[in-house]
Amino acid sequence: MLPGVTCCGKPEETLLATAVLSVALWLLNILEQCQKASHIIQKATDLIKVLLTDDFYVSLICLGRYNDSELFAETNRKCAELREILKESDEALHYVRKLENIDVHMLRLAIKTETWPGSLIQCWLEVTLIGNPGCPTNVLAEQLQIFKTLKGYSNARLYAELMRGSLLSLYNVSQTSQESQRSAFAFLKVPHILVSLTGGKPDTNNVVQAVELMLQHSPLLDAMDAIGTSSSFKCLLDELAKSRLLTESQVKTLLESRKPPPLLKAESGPGGSGMSNYWYICAESTLSGILKTLNSDYHKIQDALLGMLHTVLTGKSFELILAVTTVKGQLRNLVNSLIRFNEWSKSGSDKARSQLFDITFVMLVAIVQNYGSTAVLDENGDSLFEQWVRACMVERQRPKAPEQMLKLGDSAVIESLLEQFNTGESDFKPGVKWQEVLFNIPGVMKEVLVAWEQGALVAQDVKRILDAVRGRMCCLALAAAAWLCSYMRTAPQDTLLKPANMVQQLLAPPAGESVEDSLRDRWQLTCDIVRRMQRDVPPCMPPATAAAKTGATGEQLVGRRPALDELKAAWTQAMRKGALDHKPAKTLRCLLDTAGSRWLVSAVINELLKLRYKDQLHRGVDLALAIFHVDIAGCTWQLLSHVLPQLLYNDLQADSLMEPQLPALAYLTSYSVYTAWEALGEDSSNGEPLPKQQRLSENLDMDSKPRDQLLSSLSQLLYMFEGGIQEGAITQQTYFAFHLIKALVEVKTEPSSAVLAAIPPVLISDLLKTLPELFSYPLLLHIHDVCASAGRINMAKDLCVLRNYHLKNISNT
Repeated sequence: MLPGVTCCGKPEETLLATAVLSVALWLLNILEQCQKASHIIQKATDLIKVLLTDDFYVSLICLGRYNDSELFAETNRKCAELREILKESDEALHYVRKLENIDVHMLRLAIKTETWPGSLIQCWLEVTLIGNPGCPTNVLAEQLQIFKTLKGYSNARLYAELMRGSLLSLYNVSQTSQESQRSAFAFLKVPHILVSLTGGKPDTNNVVQAVELMLQHSPLLDAMDAIGTSSSFKCLLDELAKSRLLTESQVKTLLESRKPPPLLKAESGPGGSGMSNYWYICAESTLSGILKTLNSDYHKIQDALLGMLHTVLTGKSFELILAVTTVKGQLRNLVNSLIRFNEWSKSGSDKARSQLFDITFVMLVAIVQNYGSTAVLDENGDSLFEQWVRACMVERQRPKAPEQMLKLGDSAVIESLLEQFNTGESDFKPGVKWQEVLFNIPGVMKEVLVAWEQGALVAQDVKRILDAVRGRMCCLALAAAAWLCSYMRTAPQDTLLKPANMVQQLLAPPAGESVEDSLRDRWQLTCDIVRRMQRDVPPCMPPATAAAKTGATGEQLVGRRPALDELKAAWTQAMRKGALDHKPAKTLRCLLDTAGSRWLVSAVINELLKLRYKDQLHRGVDLALAIFHVDIAGCTWQLLSHVLPQLLYNDLQADSLMEPQLPALAYLTSYSVYTAWEALGEDSSNGEPLPKQQRLSENLDMDSKPRDQLLSSLSQLLYMFEGGIQEGAITQQTYFAFHLIKALVEVKTEPSSAVLAAIPPVLISDLLKTLPELFSYPLLLHIHDVCASAGRINMAKDLCVLRNYHLKNISNT
């Protein structure tokens, strides 16, 4: 009887599940009541074994559990009674325990695991840290947990990927301005992320296994030691021990396991060219002192504070302190303290107060330029500095209109400043208010530029005025450069030479041998800021000259190569190395800013589909998912709403979609949906709004939450597939629909029920009838929601359809 159990009538399908559960309960009663009849016990054991080893029956019993909770409760009680009666040697005991704990998770779906090391974590880290260097520890840990679920990583594998990715990102920026920040992340932030991942509980065994995996990747450790003056491996272990992730004995054992090549032992050491990996210990101490000082009463510590800030700007100290501040989550505290002292010193003519205003202003501009105003400033802050940033500062994604900046000026103040600067005088009168000077500098620059263009001033006059502007107050040079750069972004190409020369004159070093060291350090930082302002300005000189004079790099928004060539170069390099370098990652973010998320997603998908081998596609999917994290919500929406429909319903492209590209594209879509869902948060207050999506889609409710918009896009895509299948044709869209649903089910995370609910039940039934050989009972069991009545009805129907298909094949053979 059992091999042929099925159902062909719709009303009885859910009753079949209850009937099978009743049979299981009947067999349990036999096991309990016929202990002395060994032949009956054996037959009952054989039958219950069939029920609990066949996926179809297990699926029906799971369905019966939720369809008739009272019957399952009785079955559960009977299982508990039998556990007390049966011996460990009894074969039936194993199946009784299995029945007692039966649930949907019992039929697991295999998650594909990949060989160590992978590419996803490192590439994602690179993209994330460029966009948000101060990303909170808990946010990073939550994203890593999602990757762990999606990729099927063990805890040890996840920890190892994180440590390897951070060290590889550090190695890629060695001897650059980013080295200190990535070093602080690798040795300070990573242990905190690991603590967050472990939930604050000891997990030394998994951490040890992760470090042992790292030891298998010895070329990276060798390369790190070759560029540093100390062992990066030992440095990392020391920090893990400080965070109580490793014991001292474990650290000692792991260090003994590390055997550097003999050549490296001979050549490395204190004479190496790189900086010590332990620099952050000193920087941490300095940061604590700075924050303590900045929290003191400024009336009592003015002189001491000024000396301390001068010291901070010496050499690379400011860069190192910012790196530690960022990874420790103290950046906003530092900015708020600097703003407080900047406000206190914004009026007054004594030298110390003016210097304090200038140095805090320059430091604040440098921080905002590095991290973005939205990351470090309050949205409605009313301090002088915050007002100047909103109105005048050159920011990549927040352009300022030069004419609007001029409206903030006062003609009388501008005239007074012009008279002062024209005489070459850089010292200001007692009682000067720096807010008046800063907001009128754009007007001064406009008057000088117009006079020069009309011939009223010659180059020597302009030089004299600009030398007076930069004088001993670096903030004035920044205000002047900000207006000039904003002007050049909108001015005609043939008029850019004179304003560009004015900016270059502002960059000239302070004249004279008597210039104070504090001013030289401050001026160096000012020049770095101005050069970064220039990078967003269309070049008015030949490429080689412009790059040399402005220090332009791949960060420019205006590139000289086509955007597609830039993307291909970044993609090819990352695919070859299995890792994403710093410059290509910056290029990708610039491409998002210039070409938009739809173009970026389309171009990345086209590159992915050019790959032909499975190992290449695995790496390509990881790289594509990491790239989408420049704006995961926006990129996922574009993928679902525009890129996939255009790709799958374009006859020229759809016909070329074959195995193994189709499954790879489906998994990328699934990964993107789940990561975007998490990124958008529980509600619209936590998730980023998607204004472009609302404007571009007529089917979305203008007041809907971002998560609802995402699910709506997924549903619309799946409904498109449903229409094609109902026409009776088996196309590439049909296969993609199956692979997408399979991927959504296989990699499902905690919130997957909402995502899976977006799959139309009719589409599942149509696919099952069209491609029954691709389905399995575990897949159907996980697609439907067993907690909902409609889900149980659809599940029972689909299980029986697949059962009938299998029985038909058996009878034919």
